Amino acid sequence: MALKRTSEPFIISTSVTESAANTFTQSEVAVNLNPLDQEVLLILAVDIDSFAPDVVAGTNTAQTVSVSTSSATTVLGIDASNCIASQRIDVKTDGANHVVFDRLLNAGPESSLIDYVSILATNNFFLQTEGVNNAGAKGGNVRMWCVRAKADSSTYAALVNSELLSA
Repeated sequence: MALKRTSEPFIISTSVTESAANTFTQSEVAVNLNPLDQEVLLILAVDIDSFAPDVVAGTNTAQTVSVSTSSATTVLGIDASNCIASQRIDVKTDGANHVVFDRLLNAGPESSLIDYVSILATNNFFLQTEGVNNAGAKGGNVRMWCVRAKADSSTYAALVNSELLSA
C-alpha cells in the first residue's frame, strides 16, 4: 500500500448527544479531503469518552458511542468493518447492587503515533450514540489523532471502494 504522509499529526475533537433519551442519534463530521489529489486521513488513535449511564434501582442501563467511516442505522461494535472505534458502558443491577462494565476498543493514543488504526478515504466520518433505560439524553465525546496522506491511484480506488461497500 503506497501512502505518503502530507501533514504532521493533528487532533479532531467532536461530540454526539442523543436527540432524546434512549434514541439512536448520528452526527456527521466533515474532514474536507481532496479527492483530486487522492488524499486520505490516517487515524492514528481514537479516544472515546462516553457519558455515564444512569443508575436506576432494579434496571439495567447502558450508553454506547461508536465512530464509523460510513453512515449507520445503529451504534456499531468492533465486529463491523466500517467501525473505527466503539465504547459501551453498562450498569447491571440486581436491585440492590450495581456493577459497571466498560468496553472500549483499545485505540487510545500511544507515545510514538507511528502506526494507524484506520484509514478514512471519503470526506466524512460518523458518530453514533444510543442509551438503554436512561432517564435523560446521553452521548459522548470523541478525540482522534490523525495525519493527512496521499495514496497512489490503485490504493485510493481500493480504499474508497472498500469504504463505500462496507456501508
